Amino acid sequence: MMEIPPQITVAIKPELYQSVLNTKAFEPGSTLMLKVLELRGDRALIDFGNFRAIADIKIPVTLGEELLVTVQESGKQLKLSLLNPELKKISATESGPQNLGNLSGEGVNGIQKNLKQILNQILTAQSADTIPKSILNILESLNSHFESFDLMKVMSEAVPRLKSYVDNSGIFLEKMLESVITKLIHESEAASSGQLAGHPDVQTVVERDLKANLLLLKNFADNEAALQKAFDGASLATLRKAVDFLLADISGQQDRAVRQQDSTEPFQVFTYVLPLEDEKQAAKLRIYYQKKQKTGTKKGFQISLLLSMIPLGELRTDFYLLEKDLTVTLFVKDRSTKTKIRENYQDLMKLLNPFFNQALVRVVVSEKKIKAFGQEDVQTTSDRRVDLRI
Repeated sequence: MMEIPPQITVAIKPELYQSVLNTKAFEPGSTLMLKVLELRGDRALIDFGNFRAIADIKIPVTLGEELLVTVQESGKQLKLSLLNPELKKISATESGPQNLGNLSGEGVNGIQKNLKQILNQILTAQSADTIPKSILNILESLNSHFESFDLMKVMSEAVPRLKSYVDNSGIFLEKMLESVITKLIHESEAASSGQLAGHPDVQTVVERDLKANLLLLKNFADNEAALQKAFDGASLATLRKAVDFLLADISGQQDRAVRQQDSTEPFQVFTYVLPLEDEKQAAKLRIYYQKKQKTGTKKGFQISLLLSMIPLGELRTDFYLLEKDLTVTLFVKDRSTKTKIRENYQDLMKLLNPFFNQALVRVVVSEKKIKAFGQEDVQTTSDRRVDLRI
């Protein structure tokens, strides 16, 4: 197999190599999640999680973009290549029937749409009868996970769905399994590894979790003849690309969290792409998870939501919850959108007031804040930017 030439190269100072890079996380073959902080011609300031460095870039990138890369060489020079170079060339197609052999859309959102389309195709096809029940269960679980969010639903219906989507996103698979198994061991120290693996509580975590189902599907796609017969060659290739991309995205976010554990920032930040009913709209959710709680501080919660909606355009909403007081700040691009939102202010307050002691809603015209979504470093000036509990 021809080796892909490095697309990102970083000159490493000796002291940095000894203190940071001489770890398993930076061994050749490891996967990293990077973020572009500044653009300087054919160079860029890159955030590696626990350090930042100037890198030579041989691919087009945008400010704030997150890149999944593999380590090719680690030493005086850190040489990296994109995990899936072809995804840089993905572009959205027009609405209507799609060729399943080609990925459409951009990034995770496009991957989700293509994977769901293939899942729907196979689950409704006559050939589904030839697929073992164990594989069908995985396909149905994935299809359920990527069920579109309806933004028009009331809070009591939307919040549980959102909680399930986040909890089962794959990022917390190992932590959830650790928690369940630890509890089971405390209840029965004599339980064998086989008994623990087959316990209903463990099976429930595995059946619902995105990462677990993707790993199982990846194995079946490579080795299960029945699944290969059910898909045509183009669809199977697309399925494999989608699974590999989503697994790499999950792994990248997990690796980034591990590398940031020793950083001075008090929060871990994860980004979720939400599938929506209207394919012309898009939504991203950023959740701030607290590392350590300062003594004497009140526990609060923060999430940030970026929506691309018709006819309002891009809309960023920051939610801050302290005990039972909620502050909502909406960032819009122009005054006409601000006026439309304020015209519906009373209706919005009627929705919020039953759930909170106090609710404050502000609308701010700031295209800069919208563009900064996903680029901002976590600030430490407020104890409100902490863990999310739904």
